Amino acid sequence: MKSFKIHNATELWQRETSLPSVASFSQSLDSILGTDGFQLGSMTELLGLPGSGKTQLCLQLCASVQIPKDLGGLDAEALYVDTNTHFTLSRFREILSATLLKCQSILGKPLQMTEDEALRKLHYVDAFGLEKFCTFMYRLPKFIAEHPKVKLIAIDSIAYPFKDGISTKQRTGLLFRQMAELQKIAIEHQIAVVLSNEMSTRVGLSGGGIVGSLGDAWAHRCNVRLLLSTPQRCDDPKQRLALLLKSNVACNAVARFQITGEGIRDVE
Repeated sequence: MKSFKIHNATELWQRETSLPSVASFSQSLDSILGTDGFQLGSMTELLGLPGSGKTQLCLQLCASVQIPKDLGGLDAEALYVDTNTHFTLSRFREILSATLLKCQSILGKPLQMTEDEALRKLHYVDAFGLEKFCTFMYRLPKFIAEHPKVKLIAIDSIAYPFKDGISTKQRTGLLFRQMAELQKIAIEHQIAVVLSNEMSTRVGLSGGGIVGSLGDAWAHRCNVRLLLSTPQRCDDPKQRLALLLKSNVACNAVARFQITGEGIRDVE
């Protein structure tokens, strides 16, 4: 029989608030999350139309998780699960290089790792198609056990493998089992999980509306939901908005950030 411990609320609060976060390099975005970034042990969903910045934010977080501990970072590794050929190595190298230069500038001395060493801290897997995606998710616990320095998992996107060849009932059962296991991994190994999701059109009595894919039940699986969009009546094509739709620790809020050649940054 397994032993278990009953915690009081103070212990739970101390444990939750002591977990570090992965910074996005936008203080505006990090501040609305209430945890100064994407907190370890949590699952965050990034919603948005194509071009809203979901993949760019995933790439930035994969670089930010490597920030040295001297700067309050994690000095950790990331896993990028690509389900729709969104990942571009050249773009990640741009963001990673800018991140390392920024850290070096703040420290005022050369970093102890090279760019090649930093590149090896990103683990990439192409999980194209439902069968390949499910196979990898089945092997994920073993991978994490073998790579204890991984502190960020980015799945881009979670909806794409389930687009065709599967009924809604099958999709719901399979997806929820996988997400329950993923949430268990996030909590037990203190890993920040970021899932990008696509938008779809829902036809109702009053017409149609743009909503997140995978249905209403899915919306309750993640701890945090962020809706990314391009602001209307804005002349700057780099600017984006992030609307906090759901959070366990913060109220609804909006942040403005921009996508630059160096990655995610605050609007100047």
